[in-house]
Amino acid sequence: MKSSVTITLGASLFAVLLAAYLIAYATTVKDPVEWKDGDLIVQNAKLAETLPLFAADGSGFTHIGMVAVGDGGAVVIESVKAVVETPVREFLARGKGAAYTVYRIESLNEQQRKAVVEAARRQIGKPSDYFFRKSWDQLYSSELVRLAYTDIGFDLGRLVKLGKVGDLNMMRSQFVRTWPGNDDCRRRNLDMNQCWTMLTKQDVITPASIVADAHVTKVYELKAPESTVTLTSYSSSQEKGSPR
Repeated sequence: MKSSVTITLGASLFAVLLAAYLIAYATTVKDPVEWKDGDLIVQNAKLAETLPLFAADGSGFTHIGMVAVGDGGAVVIESVKAVVETPVREFLARGKGAAYTVYRIESLNEQQRKAVVEAARRQIGKPSDYFFRKSWDQLYSSELVRLAYTDIGFDLGRLVKLGKVGDLNMMRSQFVRTWPGNDDCRRRNLDMNQCWTMLTKQDVITPASIVADAHVTKVYELKAPESTVTLTSYSSSQEKGSPR
């Protein structure tokens, strides 16, 4: 009788401990990769501040940020309304369809990784650049990444005239509402059509161009459900031999 009670109690304790373990395991949020300083995350962000231009090339990459690793966890240095640091899980949660892709320059040493993060952090507080101005006083997301990596000797991505990026209808719609805030056009006394023409002739760097660079390697990808547009069509075409 005594041994039967002991076995029953032991089994009950084991069941309780197992249940506690399974609950703890299920509720523990795990990072998808072992983050490294300088990692790049692209997504189709659910952000009003995301520039519609970056949907024009058909890649699905509308936003990019750079990872910085610290004792309190990983953060993403990004340009939204301004250049800020955002907890990585908060950043990932903003992707449409919960999709995102992580890229890395594998050849970087630790000193270079720290240096590129510091280069990005020096830009914190600068406002977002909605008009792709040549000044470094304002920065959009992929411009921030390009600037930081240029600081350590990596010229990522390719500049292209805005008018050749793709379908600019979405951007044109936003431009009609916001163009009076373009300081360059105001100083030149340009009307709306003249301002738009000037804008389309400016050089831009897109998130898709950054991650399609030969230095950059995909290290993780979470695709959107099949019913939504994925983020991978552009990078897949690059990997299959599309010219850089």
